Amino acid sequence: MGQVKGTAVLSSLRYVRERFGEPALAGVLSALPADDAARLRDLVLASSWYPIGCLMRFMLEAEKQLGSQDPRLLQNMGRASCDEGLKGIYKIFLKVGSPGFTIDRASRVLSNYYDIGDLVVVERDERHVAAELRGFEQAGRPFCERIYGWMQRMLELTGVRNLRSAHSSCVHRGDAVCRFEGSWD
Repeated sequence: MGQVKGTAVLSSLRYVRERFGEPALAGVLSALPADDAARLRDLVLASSWYPIGCLMRFMLEAEKQLGSQDPRLLQNMGRASCDEGLKGIYKIFLKVGSPGFTIDRASRVLSNYYDIGDLVVVERDERHVAAELRGFEQAGRPFCERIYGWMQRMLELTGVRNLRSAHSSCVHRGDAVCRFEGSWD
């Protein structure tokens, strides 16, 4: 199914801990299969690679236990991951170019965090962008929702105003492709 960089895993653990508290995080971890729980309780290193399935099971369990308190939990994990991931070297993308420039580079950024799939920009102009997520079908619905939140936050960090976004199609809803769109003023 592929691997995910520890940075994305850490941002998800941190999101649950900061938003819901240590007891909630412990509850999510205790409901996971033993090998997943052990992996996530150990020292997670930002630069190491972890099975995407482990992260997806964590996200699904967090949604199951905490989703009533945070209906956009999976998207919010993606937003938190964007905030965390775009602090360092990638922060320059937000400062030097337009939202379109930044989105064009999003696929490069994504490939540094996941060893499968691609994010392909299929439409772009001054106030609109559409991108398709390809090759992540096995990762599941949580991954799509995470990427949707990540892309929303990335566009917001570029300074767009009045962002209107949509996860307009998804293979997990029966569509042929996962497509994300954003328009702004």
